[in-house]
Amino acid sequence: MNLLILLAALLISSQASAWGKEGHELVCAIAEENLTEKAADFVRQTLALGEFLDGNTKNDLASLCTWADKAKYGKYTSTYEAHFLNVPADKNKIDFGRDCAALDCIAVAIQRNLSYLNSPAGSKREKSRKAAALRFLGHFVGDIHQPLHVSNREDWGGNKIRLTWFGEKTNLHKMWDVNLLQKAGLNHPGSLEFLLNQTVDDDQHNVLKWMEESFALSRKYAYLNVENQTLESGDNVGQAYFERAKPIIIQQLTLAGHRLAYLLNALADGSLDTNFLID
Repeated sequence: MNLLILLAALLISSQASAWGKEGHELVCAIAEENLTEKAADFVRQTLALGEFLDGNTKNDLASLCTWADKAKYGKYTSTYEAHFLNVPADKNKIDFGRDCAALDCIAVAIQRNLSYLNSPAGSKREKSRKAAALRFLGHFVGDIHQPLHVSNREDWGGNKIRLTWFGEKTNLHKMWDVNLLQKAGLNHPGSLEFLLNQTVDDDQHNVLKWMEESFALSRKYAYLNVENQTLESGDNVGQAYFERAKPIIIQQLTLAGHRLAYLLNALADGSLDTNFLID
């Protein structure tokens, strides 16, 4: 019985760790490089509140952007579903009433943590919550840009689709989390300058649109091979798939970093509407 529990935990853990360590650190490092002076000060002050959370007051958001993946197995077990949104495979549009009925999904989590960051923190509890909110926000903005974090319910965001990747056994979700980045040589801090030099032509500041973009990418590219056939367990995936996916992951990591910076800059200057889920 203990072995079954362990295997289930290992399977579940791979579902909600978008981009792996390297990708999450790159997203937050890109954001840090694009903060206004006021936002940089806001981030520094909020990171310092880590004293009340876990004693970590390090002024380095990138190093804390993987914290959420560990937290969901500890004090914050209720945040597991906050890393993704799953849609039935036979549906072509996101429906919040259906896909986020318990209000446990990534868009709600982003709004929740933006609201906490936008609130004053007086008590130790509030300071701890605000410190956690910044770490969660950095992580979830990364997650929402990984296409398989807004994808099919039935296969657990690609976790159940077992593939062979250049001779290595993996699954579709892990391939996008880790394997594609490794193959592309993307790592932190080595790839930061490269990503900072990518052209960003983006004026989309709607979090729900970011989620819809990822959903479209998952359906159009992640789940299909280069012949536009649906990937199935047992398939081999290689160079052609990689060449098609590489510009997508570069784009998504870059957009995630710049969009996280946008949120933090707007929070710091008081111009952000943190209640974006309500018309």
